[in-house]
Amino acid sequence: MHRSLSYAFFAVFTASLAVACSATPPAASAPGTTTAASSEPVFEARAVGPLTYAAPLQIVSMFSYEPGETLVSPATEVGAFVADARTHQGFGKEALRPLVVTPTPSTIKASQLVVLAWGPRGDFSVERAKEMGHAAMRVAIERAVPEMAYAPIARDQGVTTLDADVVAAAFVEGAVTELLTEEKADPRAGQALRRVTYEAGPQFVEAVGKAVARGVAAGHAASAR
Repeated sequence: MHRSLSYAFFAVFTASLAVACSATPPAASAPGTTTAASSEPVFEARAVGPLTYAAPLQIVSMFSYEPGETLVSPATEVGAFVADARTHQGFGKEALRPLVVTPTPSTIKASQLVVLAWGPRGDFSVERAKEMGHAAMRVAIERAVPEMAYAPIARDQGVTTLDADVVAAAFVEGAVTELLTEEKADPRAGQALRRVTYEAGPQFVEAVGKAVARGVAAGHAASAR
């Protein structure tokens, strides 16, 4: 049976390798904790991966297909899920276009899987990472999930032009800005979302956790302008 693909419209370093911060600047709290506003999600970096993390909504990003490309896990597996769309339907060329993988692959633990297109590898940039944050947040709000997990997997597709923490800060800034913009238009927008988990490899998670905090602050600053 062929898997159907439908197009739709997506820091404190602890012993558990998680770094969390509120989308609203938190009130003073005890060392080692971060207080989240009751109405806004916690943004957190964790050393988990998109194939094994049991999130209500898992979002990953793929570049457009290139003959001879080299993918490593988890990009190998994600690429296989959307192989026909990338190789025969051109998915990935139009940046930020979402693709909902239905049914959700049985080999992953997430309840839903959405792939967002990075576009061509040569267009990868800080600005594109911010746009990805906007797009991912729109998907999360549209699907009214309590948690969105996101993995950029750019390095797993051979693209290392930006450091992992730079990509994380830009993505989170875009996601926070989108959330605050949506809430201004409709205070009910995003009410279901309680957590945004940014997935990173163990060697990157501490730096990415600090970047998540910078991204939250930058998103608020951008929205206040």
